[in-house]
Amino acid sequence: MGFFIEKIPTALSPNRDGPFIKEGTGFSRMFAPSYNLVVLFIFLCLTGNYFYQLHFGKVHGEKQPLLGSTAKPLSKHTLYYRRTRSMLLYQPAGRYAESYGTMLAIAFYLGLNLFYLFFHNSTRHVTIFGDRLGFIAVTNMPLLFLLGAKTGLLVQWTGWSHEGYNILHRHCGRVVCSAAVLHVVFYSLACPIAVMVHVTTIFVALLATISFVIILISSIAPLRAKTYELFLYLHVYLVVAILPLLYFHFERVRPYVIASAVVFLWDRINRFKNSSRVIAHTTILSGNTVKLSLDINSTSREIHWKAGQYVYVSIANLARQQAHPFTIASPPNPNSLDLIIRARKGFSKSLFLSEASEHQVTFHGPYGTPPTFQGADKVILLAGGAGISYAYPEAIELASATGHYASANPEVDFLWVVPSRDFATWVDLKEDYNVDFKIWVTAEQGRPDIKKYVKDSIIAAGPGARVCIGVCGPAPLVRDSRNASSEMLWEGNNVAFYSENFGW
Repeated sequence: MGFFIEKIPTALSPNRDGPFIKEGTGFSRMFAPSYNLVVLFIFLCLTGNYFYQLHFGKVHGEKQPLLGSTAKPLSKHTLYYRRTRSMLLYQPAGRYAESYGTMLAIAFYLGLNLFYLFFHNSTRHVTIFGDRLGFIAVTNMPLLFLLGAKTGLLVQWTGWSHEGYNILHRHCGRVVCSAAVLHVVFYSLACPIAVMVHVTTIFVALLATISFVIILISSIAPLRAKTYELFLYLHVYLVVAILPLLYFHFERVRPYVIASAVVFLWDRINRFKNSSRVIAHTTILSGNTVKLSLDINSTSREIHWKAGQYVYVSIANLARQQAHPFTIASPPNPNSLDLIIRARKGFSKSLFLSEASEHQVTFHGPYGTPPTFQGADKVILLAGGAGISYAYPEAIELASATGHYASANPEVDFLWVVPSRDFATWVDLKEDYNVDFKIWVTAEQGRPDIKKYVKDSIIAAGPGARVCIGVCGPAPLVRDSRNASSEMLWEGNNVAFYSENFGW
């Protein structure tokens, strides 16, 4: 007899303990698809809300007309609305803490999965519970692939930032991997793995589970930061391997596998369609940083972008089959697309240390739906170090006499926090841009009180003014500016906050 057998012997089958197991697993298989309908409904609601705000909604919530130096008293409805936003915006201290709004969304997602896991007495037998865990894993896979798509479907349709949907992608991945592993654990309590491994359809599932375990371990934040390049390779190749393995595991999971494969292929095709191969030149900057200037005239495809958008960059001779995201650091122009890249490890360090000043670069994008500040009375832009990539082009666009904001030209309050003064050479801080570029040098002035700075700037805008805050930089800078905005919202000020960063 060969290694593989057609099916598990009846005496050892997980379903041997009674007909109620068939009823329990049958309910799971009928109940599971409704999860995707719930997720689809939520997605359509978010898309509809974004579409409404984009085309019909008032700018950043309520529009509060100014009456000289005073404004109309706030209605109770407006005050309650702003205080609700204030609570959702606030971010408590802690290395891995997110804003309360983000944590509430994560809690809702996890709670929804727990409901689907335990509903209808799924714990009455290990086989029924193991079966339900398996469906939790596979029903989340299409969502996982959507959240992981680099071409940003969810960003385009919901207006989420890259930061926001990447956080949800990580939590969705943990649910998928954990549920898949526990699916095997609970089935092994009913039938030994030593027996199941001889069944072909189960053997391929065990291989997929091993892949899930590797992905889960490599995704742990400290390990991911230390071995980011390895993490990328494992992510891509193991995900590609998991899909066919699950397809041959069980017939009822095939629709979810096919849906995931469609999203994956759609993402890859769109990346290919949106990709360009250009000549790029590097300029070494202070602070172990390099500026990569892409000559967009060296490709036949027309490249257009908005301030705050990002691209994915690959340089084959430095890091094969890797695409890294970077915010575009230059205002829209017909000649050069600039990226500011801090040298960390792997690709960025190789680029910084490269003796060549000219590279063949493949990039795809631009992506992202940065917020519009149309209608704002004042915009506060904060950047820390390489966060200037977001703040600088946004400031130029806001102050431009011919740009998107030409009819309003809101007051721009700009602060860039840098370790030393020579960082100011990273970008062109011309006075004729009509922007007061304030630079805070920590080596000379110590660390700034960001919360006080933001609050003072909002107060200076005057009663009833619509103030928007855009920030990109280290976590403490983002958290302090976020919480200052939250506190001012609580007091009734009309404040909108936006942050963007690409974490490891």
